Amino acid sequence: MNLAVLENRYSDLLNRYTGPGKRIIVSYHGEMDQDRVSMLSYTAEHQLETQGARRSTIKKTFNILIELLQNVLLHSASPTHGKPFYFVLAENMQDYVAICANVVSNQAAKKIQETLDDIKKMNERQLKNHYMEVLSNDQYSAKGGAGLGLITVALKCNNNFTFNCIPLDEQVSLFEMTAIISDK
Repeated sequence: MNLAVLENRYSDLLNRYTGPGKRIIVSYHGEMDQDRVSMLSYTAEHQLETQGARRSTIKKTFNILIELLQNVLLHSASPTHGKPFYFVLAENMQDYVAICANVVSNQAAKKIQETLDDIKKMNERQLKNHYMEVLSNDQYSAKGGAGLGLITVALKCNNNFTFNCIPLDEQVSLFEMTAIISDK
């Protein structure tokens, strides 16, 4: 597996969000575990409070971060590949940008892409209805997920997200998701 792709994309992100009107609030590159979920979400919330972000923006951003980081924790590639990931929370003019990437199986990458393609087509009302439908259908994956985290991210960022899957080898891909949170 070529992890250089992961490292290069992380480095490019750090460069992209450095400069006039941009800055990195929190970033991390390495292995994922529950302690890092807690540390990164706490640090992000504290930094946003320190910067004077609106409380509603902090709450939305925190919810998105938790969902993105929990998805990495639960749905990373097999133990033989570890749980490499990167995370960047940056300020870009009037918006906050949360970017999270991790290595997933190619089978999971295909399923995630299909799910996000469907979510991206929905308006707010459709997203809320879909959330309630998924919540009530009791169809959870072996890892406990039902897709609610992805729907939650879409709702919290007003469906202003992008995603990308980059094949790393025959077994795994790098899945990257970017959510844009407006502070307006």
